[in-house]
Amino acid sequence: MGWLLFTIAALTAVIYMVRFYSMKSAVKKASAELASIEQNPADNRILLLSFPDKDLEKLLEILNCYILLTRKERVFYQNRERALRAQIENISHDLRTPLTAIIGYLELLDTGKLSEEDAAAVERVTKKAKSLQGLIGNFYDLSRLEMNDYHLCMEKLELVHFAKEVSLLFYQEFEKKKISVQFDAPKEPLYLLADVGALERIFNNMLQNALRYAESSLYIGILEENDKINIVFENDTSTLKQEDAAHLFERFYVQEKSRTSQSTGLGLTISKLLTEAMGGSVEAGLTKGRLQVRYVFEKL
Repeated sequence: MGWLLFTIAALTAVIYMVRFYSMKSAVKKASAELASIEQNPADNRILLLSFPDKDLEKLLEILNCYILLTRKERVFYQNRERALRAQIENISHDLRTPLTAIIGYLELLDTGKLSEEDAAAVERVTKKAKSLQGLIGNFYDLSRLEMNDYHLCMEKLELVHFAKEVSLLFYQEFEKKKISVQFDAPKEPLYLLADVGALERIFNNMLQNALRYAESSLYIGILEENDKINIVFENDTSTLKQEDAAHLFERFYVQEKSRTSQSTGLGLTISKLLTEAMGGSVEAGLTKGRLQVRYVFEKL
């Protein structure tokens, strides 16, 4: 009799042990599937239970409801964002043509025949119109970049010579604002694969930002690090805070004390998107009153 009871107890223990490890395996597999669904939300999948259990089935049923609801919300917001970007692109395109014509007529005006006051007024209007043209162009390019409709022409580019040429175009403006510029680059050529127009736009944006916000100095560094090329822009500033550096690449982010300027906060966002489209990366940091923006690209 004792032997029989022992046998039954042993079999029961084995059954519960098998069931326990089966349930543990099922939970582990469901956790892995949930992590995979989270990493690939576009995949039309739900959680499946590999081991029959009433309580676990109830839990997975609730989780699947949340997965389906989250997926539905994501699709809704993605569609709305896509529609908004398309509208911005269309509106920007419609405004560019008449604005270009207006600027053309303003530039055709013979200001020499106008009074000094009228000539100054025409100059102000032309400047404002060109500023608006640039803003509309930024909106247009931003929408195209975010919709992956911005076509790049990648080619082999010698960076050091390119950086010197672009930076020299701003020499007089830096001199006028008494901002000292230090250019640091290796003597030997460095090559990378890039779109010339996109890279020029990144440089122009960073140099214009320096003209707007730097107080006395700007450092431009072309640095080689293993198989990477670092392009560093660093300037002194007393208006930015540490938390500002973390938000510089967000759309329409403008630091509080800079809201009176004409900056829209789109320049760095576009620079970041262009950099990523060319296979690079960018980050910003603030240390001891100096803002540093670092672009990293693969070296050829």
